Amino acid sequence: MTLFGADTNGKKKSQFRRKSAMRNIEEQTAYSLIKFFSCREHLESFKNGSVLFRTPHYYRLCEEIGRGDQAESCLGYWSRDSGHEFPEIYTEHGQVLNLGSIKSLLVYPLKEQSDSWLQSWSIIGKYNKFENSIEKMLKDFGPYFVLLPAQNIDKYVSAITKITGLKVEHGAIKYSNDIMEKSLSVKGQTFEYQKEYRFLLGECDKSCKDDLAVNISNMSTLLSNAKSLKFENPKGDILYCSTGEKRVCRVMQKLP
Repeated sequence: MTLFGADTNGKKKSQFRRKSAMRNIEEQTAYSLIKFFSCREHLESFKNGSVLFRTPHYYRLCEEIGRGDQAESCLGYWSRDSGHEFPEIYTEHGQVLNLGSIKSLLVYPLKEQSDSWLQSWSIIGKYNKFENSIEKMLKDFGPYFVLLPAQNIDKYVSAITKITGLKVEHGAIKYSNDIMEKSLSVKGQTFEYQKEYRFLLGECDKSCKDDLAVNISNMSTLLSNAKSLKFENPKGDILYCSTGEKRVCRVMQKLP
């Protein structure tokens, strides 16, 4: 894979260091984080403490709706094996680079020289309208879910840090359609419905596809026991869903 580091700071002085755009959880007034699973086996494994972190390059290669993102943590990724049409890249002198012999190309922010293993959750917040996303989340990611209460996020981070010895960054993802903003903490507006809260663990190579498994023995004490959720929108409509069920029950507010 051929790598190009792009200076996304424009005329500003480049820092060439990682700078996260993720927002603190308090800004989201979150009640809880929620994570979805496609099957009960994966759900039970997670609840028993088998916690998995994947790499950005895994998601660049993934073609599943909602999960795959060709621009995950980068400005763009193209592969001839996947049939991608390569972009034109110019030198500082205005000459077009010959990419004919290149099989795959990754363009990333120069300030992010490495990637991180990552884990994604969604935010259930008072003002973020997650109730409008719940049906699509169940469809894209699966009907099984676990909840991590907001007050236990720091405990979860501490457990991961203690076990791995690696630094953990975490926060709410920012969404933007500006390609020059894409990074480990900024995704395209198409994914805004996911209301993502991301945990970034350590550093890994840009081309790394290997998962990082962490075993947290006290995981069950950090998670909520709730198996059903109730949402109410500003109109007074109520939505119910239960783990293992793809259907959402709606109770519409009667008009006076």
